[in-house]
Amino acid sequence: MSISNEHSNEIHKWAIAGGAIAAALPVGLDAVALGAQEIAMVIRIGSLFGVSIKDSSDEGIVAASIASSIGVAAHAAAIAGLEAANIGYPFTIPVKAGIAAGLIEVVGRAAYSYFEKKNQAE
Repeated sequence: MSISNEHSNEIHKWAIAGGAIAAALPVGLDAVALGAQEIAMVIRIGSLFGVSIKDSSDEGIVAASIASSIGVAAHAAAIAGLEAANIGYPFTIPVKAGIAAGLIEVVGRAAYSYFEKKNQAE
């Protein structure tokens, strides 16, 4: 994967912002916000490669990206960690932010790699 500094920084900024948003939300809403951030980011990354993604297919791409990069079990563990951090809410906001930002970063880089490979194959 040869991600440019500009695109790497964009993914990183998205992860930081998404992590902060997900961390600040209470139980239940945090995972929903995290999923919405991941989907919106995949759509944005696809547009970098000239791909227009319909809402019905973006969830499949997110799932495929997750499965190919970190595995379903690791993604589930990260979501479980995010939810477990709610036990000490609001004192665990920094922990939740770290988990959410890390997960968004991994999904963003996996999506970038997916679109890059798809673009090279065409």
